[in-house]
Amino acid sequence: MKINSSYPFNPINVNQLPVENGSEKNISFSEFLNKAIKYVDEMQKKSANLDALLAAGKVDNLHQVFIESEKASIALQFTIQVRNKIMDAYNEIMRMQI
Repeated sequence: MKINSSYPFNPINVNQLPVENGSEKNISFSEFLNKAIKYVDEMQKKSANLDALLAAGKVDNLHQVFIESEKASIALQFTIQVRNKIMDAYNEIMRMQI
């Protein structure tokens, strides 16, 4: 499926994820998943922080709070779906007869 340029969200790539020990071009799948999960966790924490600031009345830009909240929600839903697909693939492999 081709995604046109008017799509509002960019897909996650390795360069967007938090890097700890410099930029690595060839990373393993597990490292990519760990970095992606950390990225989603940071988005969730940022959203929770903005929600707390909104409740305290310290935020002027209400739209930004809702945008960050939706970004975090979508990222979490995507992560859950990836986990489900990985578990389905694992279960399928376990059912294979050798």
